[in-house]
Order: sequence, then C-alpha cells, then structure tokens
Amino acid sequence: MKYKKAGGEKPGKELREKSYSFKDAANILGIHDCDLYDIWKNEKLEYITVDFVRCIPVDIFEKWYADQDVYRKVTHILTAEELENDYICLQDAADLLGISREKLAKIARSEEIGRLLDSTICNNKRWITRKSFQLFLNAQNVYYIMNDGDKQEESQLLQENETLSLEIKEYIFRQDAAELAGVSVSTVTKWMQSGEFQCVGAGKVLRVHR
Repeated sequence: MKYKKAGGEKPGKELREKSYSFKDAANILGIHDCDLYDIWKNEKLEYITVDFVRCIPVDIFEKWYADQDVYRKVTHILTAEELENDYICLQDAADLLGISREKLAKIARSEEIGRLLDSTICNNKRWITRKSFQLFLNAQNVYYIMNDGDKQEESQLLQENETLSLEIKEYIFRQDAAELAGVSVSTVTKWMQSGEFQCVGAGKVLRVHR
C-alpha cells in the first residue's frame, strides 16, 4: 500500500522526473524497448522500480549513451498527433498492399525501391511517413493499394490453390503407386486403363487416387 500526505504529491514523483521508463528511453533511441531491456540485462546496468515499473535513472542512461557508439538519439520524438496525421504503421501499410508485414519489412530493408520508405520506430511499432509511402506507390507498378474487388479476387485464388493442393495430395503418380503396391509401373497403367483405379489428369501427368 502506498501513502501520501493529504493534498500532497503522489509517491515517486521525484524518481519519475529523474528517470526514463524503458519505453521512453527506447523512443529516444528509435528502437524497441525489448532491445533496450536486452542491452541493460546483458551489460548488467542499473535500473530502479517506480510504481512497479522498471525505469532507468537519467544519469545512468546518459553515461551509457556517451560510452557507446552504436545507437544515436532521434532528432525528434513523435507525438500521437504526428503519428496519426503524418505516419502509417508498417502493418497498416502492408494491409493496404495486400501483403504481409514481414514482406513489406523485407522490401524496405533489402530492395532498391524500398529505400524510398522513410521509417522510424516509436512506441514499439515501425512507422512509415505517409509522404514516402506515396512516393513508393508512385515509383513502381508491382505493389499498389488493393480495393475490395482485388481482395475478393485474391481470396478466391487462395481458396482455389488450397483446393488444388488438397487434390494433389489425394492423388499420386504412377511410379509412387507402383512402389506402394510392389508392382511395375506398366502393371499400374493396365489397372488404370481397366478402370480399377480412380484417376485424374491426362498423359504424363495422370495421377492415381491414393
């Protein structure tokens, strides 16, 4: 139980003013807070607990920052209003394009066209500026914002592919059937011609029902 004087300040106010939460410190660096947790854990750096939340004393953070050369502070920490008006999160951008978040992240990371995407990490999410996302859309014709008709068509194609995959698994090649039955391929062919097996396809791609 916490106590405070009547009309007084909440406990821990001074500590909060002299420390960063891991999330706030991560925003200063433009990284995920889990990455900062790993750094603090691996390097056995000091932290404190304020209102059940682990925090980094400002002086400890600044000393660590001065002693390393891997991370750089962002020039500006984005506000909620800026994120809403000027940025789109990576997941939402991927959804608009009808691709996975992982695929869009790979495009941004390794494809030439992906260099147009200006991104940053804030509040443990990767955000893309709306301006750079529009430039990305205008500069190529492979990825585009899908409308409802596109999504419906894609969904139908996926269902057809899944159905085809199931059909292929239910039917096997003559060579495989011969090995399973312990006979020659020609024997299996004769059985197929006599109608003893249910078959699909034609010619060299004729398959036997498993």
